[in-house]
Amino acid sequence: PRFFAQVYETWTNVGTSYSIPSYTRDFYNRTHSTITDPANPLFPNFGYLEPDKAEENALRLGNMFKEKSTRLNAEAQYHYEFDDAGVNIVASASYQKDKPNTFGTSLADANQTISQYQYGGALQVEKTLPANFKLVLAARQDHHSVFGNFFSPKAALVKGVPGGSIRVTYGQAYSVPLILFQYASLLGYAFGNGAGVNYIPNGSNITDLSTRSATNPLKAEQIATWELGYKGNIGKKLYVDINGYYGNTKNFLSPLIAVGGRAVSIGDVPVNHTVFNGTVNGSNILNGATFFSYFNYGKVSAYGVDLGLNYYFTNNISWAFKYSWFGSNITNDSPDNDANKDGFVAADEKSLNAPKNRLATTFSFQNLAKGKMFLNVSARWVQAFDFYSGSQIAAVEGAGKRGVVYQGLNPLTGAPRYSLRNFNAGALGGFTTVDISLGYRFNSLLSVGGGISNLFDTKQREFVGSPSIGRLFSAELRVHIPNKIK
Repeated sequence: PRFFAQVYETWTNVGTSYSIPSYTRDFYNRTHSTITDPANPLFPNFGYLEPDKAEENALRLGNMFKEKSTRLNAEAQYHYEFDDAGVNIVASASYQKDKPNTFGTSLADANQTISQYQYGGALQVEKTLPANFKLVLAARQDHHSVFGNFFSPKAALVKGVPGGSIRVTYGQAYSVPLILFQYASLLGYAFGNGAGVNYIPNGSNITDLSTRSATNPLKAEQIATWELGYKGNIGKKLYVDINGYYGNTKNFLSPLIAVGGRAVSIGDVPVNHTVFNGTVNGSNILNGATFFSYFNYGKVSAYGVDLGLNYYFTNNISWAFKYSWFGSNITNDSPDNDANKDGFVAADEKSLNAPKNRLATTFSFQNLAKGKMFLNVSARWVQAFDFYSGSQIAAVEGAGKRGVVYQGLNPLTGAPRYSLRNFNAGALGGFTTVDISLGYRFNSLLSVGGGISNLFDTKQREFVGSPSIGRLFSAELRVHIPNKIK
């Protein structure tokens, strides 16, 4: 009754998988190429191919993914309650070992074996105090085979009040960069930054080794957050849950951010394929090259408020409301936000990649038509926001054209620098949608239900590179089979 333990292993085999954008791009370009002469030096990489040959080329290793990976997990937990002292103790330990193997298709593991492990332990003590207070103290100690040791404390003080409780919490934790962030070698444009990416900067001579640069290798992210909240009833019909938080993050892990240059190696592992190679002039000067990687910011603050309300008009009619506001100083032009250290804070380095405001509301009607029918009507609003990640862009500026991000001036030539992205269909969010669902129960055995999502067929874009979501109808017929038939 007080002890739990488990050990399990996970195997991954992606089978025959490939990148749809890369496959589509290569197949289209080769079947529509105007280079038809096999003697042309550009023909091997850009020449016209018949559809069958073009498909074979588009499914080559590089666009094709392979993976056979394993992960071993083990964990144990023990808890005990000292009722007389009002103390509850929980202790736990955990272990994880990752052995990814993508055969060099998405990680830089074609010529090296990647293996990482981590283990840790935690202790939590919960103590009931006088005056309806409760104190919770917890701590973790973890070790990672690459990033070392981490200590994570947490404390919470909860005060019971009539109808609910008020809570104050503080927590500190760490987020170790994913193996993908460390070793990515993805489709020739995204590279991991676990050991630093060596590259030739734009504006430099490709034959001059002294001009080569390297990114700063990733560190573990450290998060410390304060929270103040209330949860409870106001009167007999209104239920409130409100929460405010403020957090500081050191070594914030970024999404993919552009670097102006041509990647050469990930640590000591050579990069065999790059997409955005740029051009080299007669003086061997490189221009227009771009690759993407993950970076640490020096320090980022994030803060917000979440509010939830539930009001019960009657036992059968209720109203729910949720609102969230989110902000961060990542939007500033501070030098701390220059993640790739190129001397300029570009748009993709100061984008929240999330809406500042969101709200949702629902009216629920239960037990209509003598208890046989229900009806729910809900609405959701998401504020418009710009989104940048790797080659993907969804922003107000430049909507309807191929994405271009200004990267400041070249320190050597004074010329403006730009990085190209995929097509920019405009900012995400900026929509209000209405959903309706209803159901009717004929008897104890048979019921029907249906719903309409996005009732007014609003242009609902939830994520970059994905189609907008239109009106969706659904219906169901449900048969309830009793446990015993008399």
